[in-house]
Amino acid sequence: MRYWFTPESFHFLASNLSNYKWRLLMWSAAAFALYTLLELQINQTTPTFLIWLALAILFTALQMLVCTSFLFFFQVLPSSKTNKKSWFIFYRIIEWCETLLFALLLPLPTISFIYAIFTFS
Repeated sequence: MRYWFTPESFHFLASNLSNYKWRLLMWSAAAFALYTLLELQINQTTPTFLIWLALAILFTALQMLVCTSFLFFFQVLPSSKTNKKSWFIFYRIIEWCETLLFALLLPLPTISFIYAIFTFS
């Protein structure tokens, strides 16, 4: 049985995209700062466009943060660096838990934003 999401497939993806991890982290921080500034503006005047722009920036920042954490978690697989069987099994269990977690977390901010669009518009 072949799985779509494995620690190795995530490691391959993270290795190929590892050059972007610091840029994504900085863009995420900048987007959170911009969201905070927009929230202060929204308290004073509330045009609908400004509210949706703030929400789009917030969900984009969350998506970039999740992608950055994905790159940090899967850039190196600890199981590939150990020679002891007991540590290998322990690391593989952790890697599979991370794989399941990120299989759910990676699309979550985008799906949540789409849900917010359909629910509140």
